[in-house]
Amino acid sequence: MTDQRIEDESLMTGYSGRMFILLTVTFVAIKITQRILPPLLPEIIADLGITAFLAGIALTLLRITRASMQYPGGRVSDQLSRTTVLLPSLVLTILGLTLLSIPSGYALFLLSILLFGMGLGLFDPAARATLTDLFDEKRGRAFGLHLMGGDIAGILAAGIAVWIVSVATWRGVFPPLLVFILPAPFLLYRLSRAPFRLASVDNGLRDTAERLLADSRMRWLLVVYSLYVFSIGAVVGFLPTFLAEIHGFSFALASSAYALLYVVGTVAKPIAGGASDHFPRLLVVLIGLACGGGGLTLLVYAPTSILAVVGVGIYAVGHTAIPPPLQAYLMDRFPDDNVGGDFGAVRMTYLAIGSLGPAYVGLVASELGYVPAYTSIVGCFVLAGVILLWLSRSG
Repeated sequence: MTDQRIEDESLMTGYSGRMFILLTVTFVAIKITQRILPPLLPEIIADLGITAFLAGIALTLLRITRASMQYPGGRVSDQLSRTTVLLPSLVLTILGLTLLSIPSGYALFLLSILLFGMGLGLFDPAARATLTDLFDEKRGRAFGLHLMGGDIAGILAAGIAVWIVSVATWRGVFPPLLVFILPAPFLLYRLSRAPFRLASVDNGLRDTAERLLADSRMRWLLVVYSLYVFSIGAVVGFLPTFLAEIHGFSFALASSAYALLYVVGTVAKPIAGGASDHFPRLLVVLIGLACGGGGLTLLVYAPTSILAVVGVGIYAVGHTAIPPPLQAYLMDRFPDDNVGGDFGAVRMTYLAIGSLGPAYVGLVASELGYVPAYTSIVGCFVLAGVILLWLSRSG
């Protein structure tokens, strides 16, 4: 557990501001690497001489590895320090990027994905636990701006992928990102007030699980978050394909509509996070769920292309506005001495469940079509909203 305490919760200056900027800029660079892999898949498949199925295994490996490292990263950051987890996470990320930059076969490609996934999985809970240590009154705003980095990364990744592939091979994407991330561990070591500690750690998984599951409110919140993450994997993974198949979008237009998710997120996330500092956090989440479900319904049944794009935009508001207030609310409820471990355990659970979303849509779309598949996802928003409304009224 860290004993960091600050007097001024500044997002730009002082110790809190420097740590916030370092973690958020690093987060953007890491997320660019994660989000740039799907657009590069055709090039990767051709270069490595593999099938789409083998490429899919690599992406699944990334999701599974990332999810599996959430609890260990959070738990160790509680028991020892945030720095003890953040430094190795950055080293693993750098190793993964290094291997991705080297011409190699499929086996080394999988190893690089494994190392990068471990780094990403360790970074998330330790970074957000650090933000929780640093911010109290501005916690929602800090989470909103930090998570907005993922949307900025999505926008940049789309452009970088197109540009790099036009002038070099797909591996040319990773050396610049490597150079960008390389100073991060050194800056973190010099800046962080949390010492780097090495000692044995009690994994505490059983105690953490029992404590979380004993809280009925937390159980239902976990259901809500899992439904939300499941819907994201289901909708986003097939969105360009859905727009092309159902609404007749060209590749360029479908890609632009896909990028709209991230463009909207750069605005919606900080606004939602800041709003949750002034209004009940669950109320902000409810509004997000309503936008997500309503936008998805319009997207599915829009009679024109313009309305379909409007549906994407409204869905994007809900899609991106939910995490900052919901994560801040969870952090408010976790005990101070196990905030990283509890967040890691919850995150590991909902990410694992959410990873089934693309497989679900793929199966239903194959059997019944994309419209029934996407329509059924609206039910996830409705069910999550009903549960959250009940939780809000029950105090």
